[in-house]
Amino acid sequence: MITHNTKTHRFEIEYPEGTAYLEYEDKDGVVTVLHTIVPDALSGQGIAARLAKAFYDWVSENHYPMKSDCSYMTAWLKRNKIKI
Repeated sequence: MITHNTKTHRFEIEYPEGTAYLEYEDKDGVVTVLHTIVPDALSGQGIAARLAKAFYDWVSENHYPMKSDCSYMTAWLKRNKIKI
């Protein structure tokens, strides 16, 4: 289950192998993705994509302007034909 931790500005999924998360900042009214981190033991399972979609759904539903400084999120947006 993905949790939106508003105190740390992260979307997180807890696993026994560690925490996968997407970290963002909200500055001057723009929400920017900074990092998407998935523990090595969990890579290749689509976890980063789930986090990216949860984040994108949140900004879309709330009409927040966004940008990405995260290479994974930028690639996810491109792969899904989403322009920001």
